[in-house]
Amino acid sequence: MFSLFGQSKINLLLVDADEVIHLRWQGGKLTELEHYDSDDENFDRFHVFLENDHKTPFVIVTDVIEEDFRTENVAHVTGADRKALITRKLNNLFRTTRYRTARVIGREKDGRKDDRILFTALTKPDMFEPWVVRILAQKVPVLAVTSAAYVMEHFAQSLSMSNAPHLLVVNQEPNSGLRQTYLQKGRVIFGRLTPAGVSRSDSFAELLIEQCDQTRKYLERIKQLPYDAPLQVYVFTPKAFTEERESTQDLLHFNYRSIEELPLTRKINIKRTQPGAIAYSLVSGLRKRAIPNVYAPDSTLRYLKIQRIRSALYTMSALAVLGAAVMVGPTLVDAGSKLEQERQLNERIAPLLVQYQELTERFPMTPIQSAQMEIVVETHDRIAEQVVRPNEVLALLSEGLEASPELRISGLSWELEETSAAASQDNFG
Repeated sequence: MFSLFGQSKINLLLVDADEVIHLRWQGGKLTELEHYDSDDENFDRFHVFLENDHKTPFVIVTDVIEEDFRTENVAHVTGADRKALITRKLNNLFRTTRYRTARVIGREKDGRKDDRILFTALTKPDMFEPWVVRILAQKVPVLAVTSAAYVMEHFAQSLSMSNAPHLLVVNQEPNSGLRQTYLQKGRVIFGRLTPAGVSRSDSFAELLIEQCDQTRKYLERIKQLPYDAPLQVYVFTPKAFTEERESTQDLLHFNYRSIEELPLTRKINIKRTQPGAIAYSLVSGLRKRAIPNVYAPDSTLRYLKIQRIRSALYTMSALAVLGAAVMVGPTLVDAGSKLEQERQLNERIAPLLVQYQELTERFPMTPIQSAQMEIVVETHDRIAEQVVRPNEVLALLSEGLEASPELRISGLSWELEETSAAASQDNFG
């Protein structure tokens, strides 16, 4: 199954024996865009379309007779041995096409208990490969190459019919004809297409019974369907079928359904014809992103792989950025908190700085240098610490001069001596 990887629209090419129908899936609806024939003029038209829209991916769906189904029993092996065995078988069975696949559909109950493997291939790739080549030339991704038979497998699952042990889904397609797909418990085993106009009868009911009877006989002959097993046949027609005959015919149990009565039909916008079961199944699959890539080899899917790698790298880059943000987030939050605290502190300091500036301007300017001011202050402090203070001595001298006016002082000298704290205590203790 493929993934849309965020794609809002998808181009689809429905290839049948007569023409190529170009459909567009967008906005939950399937809309018809163009019809092409396989000639140079239509190839040029398609090339112009690709030049104008080279980003929308494509799905290729084939509805042709040239699809081969073969079931073989092979030895039961696993791992690399099984892969090598299947590859060798595919090369032997389908040498002329790259569009081939295989899958294990069961295992024998007796004997060696071999694996039952279904090998299928689109045996005439030149019917659709010119369109694939032109798509890839514009580097447009191809999401899937599948067939109507495998689309019908999903169709049966979408309508809860996948549990039937033997189921034949018959859909009348307006362009290609009558398609029959045989499924066992929901898995396609065989498919065939009967082109319109192949029967001599003008009655669709007669054509239906005739072709279903041929399919049953073929399935019995290749031992896919037991001779006495009832085969449930679900017939899907674009409009309500009015020619119903007996609902049972030689172990064929018929049930008739009209596509126009199914719920998703309103999602289909095809102008020229009534939509068939293929278009309905495409809508159902695209809604669930479940269109299978059955046949496209790796070379056809190369631009899809490049797209997926690019998307994976983008996703990894986004996750790396997110992880870094988660790791750095607490640091950034802490830094933001500290910046907020700094801002609040600056707001509180600003008025104090204004007051300091005002007080500074009030003090008079002094010519005394700071070093000289330091000496004056230290001298004052030392004088204040003297044992005999000068003012006290002068007071005594004044009292003596007042008591003895006849005394005259011709001079007064001072001598400063530094005394220790202990000596001061002894003298004035």
